Amino acid sequence: MAPQTHNRVINHIAVSVPDVAKAVDWYKDIFGFQLIGNTIHHVKRSDTPDAAIFFIYPSSLNEVKIAYMSTGNGVGFELFEFLDPKSYTAENTFEYHRGGFFHACVTDADPDGLADKVVAAGGKRIGQTVDPTGAGVKCLYTQDPWGNVMEILDISFERLACLSTPAVR
Repeated sequence: MAPQTHNRVINHIAVSVPDVAKAVDWYKDIFGFQLIGNTIHHVKRSDTPDAAIFFIYPSSLNEVKIAYMSTGNGVGFELFEFLDPKSYTAENTFEYHRGGFFHACVTDADPDGLADKVVAAGGKRIGQTVDPTGAGVKCLYTQDPWGNVMEILDISFERLACLSTPAVR
């Protein structure tokens, strides 16, 4: 029998934004994420050519600001502001049909209340609040001011999966 594969934990999620300082404040104020070390790191190839990031990213990357944040359950949330070359926000930011990551999700007892905070702080709602289970679960999608999609659920992922069938509203 083949050995069982270890179920790994999510260590962190990284998001690109055009202004890391504003994004740090926004994610702190809206979702309660905490900036680790109270520092936004500014890394320039001209100052630190041996920085690890320059051995991961292509040689076109010359300058970046990085903020390390922590979520309520300890999963890391990194914010990157690429300065050279410059970050940009795509016009159509909810391309769910494009391959790759298209949202992250937070858990909150009041998804509609949190979504109202998102909108009041420059973000927006996507679609309506739905119950994907038929069991009274609240689920909705929002976007931060830079187009990154954040789902908000009022239950844990495990509970959602146990209750879920592809339900109709």
